[in-house]
Amino acid sequence: MTVAKLFIDSPRRPPADSFRGQCDTAMIKVRGRLALPCKRYQDGLWKLQKGTRTMFLGEVVGTGVLIFIGCMGCIGSLGRSPPPPMQSAFTFGLTVNMIIMMLGHVSGAHLNPAVTIGSIIIRQKTIATGFLYMIAQFTGAIIGYGLLKMVTPDFLFNDGFADSKIPLCVTVVHPGVSKVQAVLIEMLCTAIVLCTACATWDSRCANTNDSVAMKFGLAVAGLSFAASPYTGCSMNPARTFAPAFFNGAWENQWIYWIGPVLGALLGTYTYQVLFSVPEENPETLENKDVELSLVQDKSGVDSL
Repeated sequence: MTVAKLFIDSPRRPPADSFRGQCDTAMIKVRGRLALPCKRYQDGLWKLQKGTRTMFLGEVVGTGVLIFIGCMGCIGSLGRSPPPPMQSAFTFGLTVNMIIMMLGHVSGAHLNPAVTIGSIIIRQKTIATGFLYMIAQFTGAIIGYGLLKMVTPDFLFNDGFADSKIPLCVTVVHPGVSKVQAVLIEMLCTAIVLCTACATWDSRCANTNDSVAMKFGLAVAGLSFAASPYTGCSMNPARTFAPAFFNGAWENQWIYWIGPVLGALLGTYTYQVLFSVPEENPETLENKDVELSLVQDKSGVDSL
């Protein structure tokens, strides 16, 4: 069967061998703690997970919607005045909210290679499935931006500023920000996103998942409010790649790859080291149960 978590909280737990071959994703929750993934998952790290095709399509559609709607919010030629920065940040944040509600149960709605890297690190996704996720995200981003160009006349496809030389939705580094600073901004903002993602994946947050879409969307919007003036606050190589691909705007493109990837590593490992609970192997738990059973049996014999 395919399950996200196994809850092993009853006093009489099944033998450790019963876990082998029963799950192909995620983490086992033992006594309310985030524990090791099951044996079959460790052995199948390079294998595709069950349902990968459906998840692949979910990531294509989700990332396509993100770029289509998110970048549409940056168009400033259709109204009386260009949209303020807050509009663009809110558009991306609320679009993330919508996509999580729409596809979160299908693929997890990663929409971002950096988030997928984090899910691989905590073994929520296998390497093979994660690689396909990334292909889906870049594919969806290209489709989304292409659809936006199809529905928007060329003479209106701009941010509304007459003196602007930046193609629509292309992320650029502020002239006063150095390249090193730009990488740090992208890395730190992405690290915060990954800490947020790890928190939503944490079994201790299982009772708060009903509002995770709104929380995550507003988190993205908040980061965009703060960091957009520095680098555009991409935090997502696929989001930056699609507009650059269509407009041939490759200047400083490497910043939006290196920064988010480093941020994915920093954020995920920071959460794992500082905030995750100790892991405990189900086999160890079984041995403890056997020892406890023997002690109880011995006590029963002594009382007779």
